[in-house]
Amino acid sequence: MEKHPGKLFYRLSRLGPGDELPLKRKPRAKVYANPLETQALPPFRQDGGPPLFRSLAHLKPLLPQVGSALTLKDLSQVLYPLAEREGGRGFPSAGEAYPLEAYLVALRVEGVFPGVYHYFPKEHQLFQLSGKVEPASWSEALLGLSLEKAAALLALTLVPERSEALFGLRGYRYALLEAGYAAGLALLAAVGQGLAAYPAETFYDEAVARLLGLPEGEHPGVVLVLGR
Repeated sequence: MEKHPGKLFYRLSRLGPGDELPLKRKPRAKVYANPLETQALPPFRQDGGPPLFRSLAHLKPLLPQVGSALTLKDLSQVLYPLAEREGGRGFPSAGEAYPLEAYLVALRVEGVFPGVYHYFPKEHQLFQLSGKVEPASWSEALLGLSLEKAAALLALTLVPERSEALFGLRGYRYALLEAGYAAGLALLAAVGQGLAAYPAETFYDEAVARLLGLPEGEHPGVVLVLGR
């Protein structure tokens, strides 16, 4: 039997004629009942701003260069693709399982206490989970990536069991795809506002999970470094 975990995963999650998907249940979204604070975000703008193709022309990973703070309006637009509207969100999700969770690590955000926040897409709000910020630990977790000029980190995490409940092992593929969809749209939303955004895909998983306080079964997917 194949022992390489990556190759084994793809082999076990293949579909062939006669294979059936579990399609057992639709999972529930994650909600924090007792956050330290809740921060409502400004309404996101749905028109105006730079045209899409102008933004695409400048779409490239870029670490913050200026080091100035972000505003809540900046964050509202970056998170807009992840928001729930009309029963769905701004990116595809197989079976509407939505295995994706989003966390904001506020370093320098105007009017927002530094800390770790969970993004609640249904209400377009940030729930503060911790007032502790560890820039040095985050830099170490991201393999020494410089965060001196970063204003915030947007961490996208995966709960693949939500997709697995509907699609079996193939759900793990869908969870990874969903992280890619969401990260790409958040990156586009940031660049469209003239912000700097850098997707850190390589990191120490256990360190990121500890800094976010993730429970068992929830895994880091990608961390976007945001700023100016």
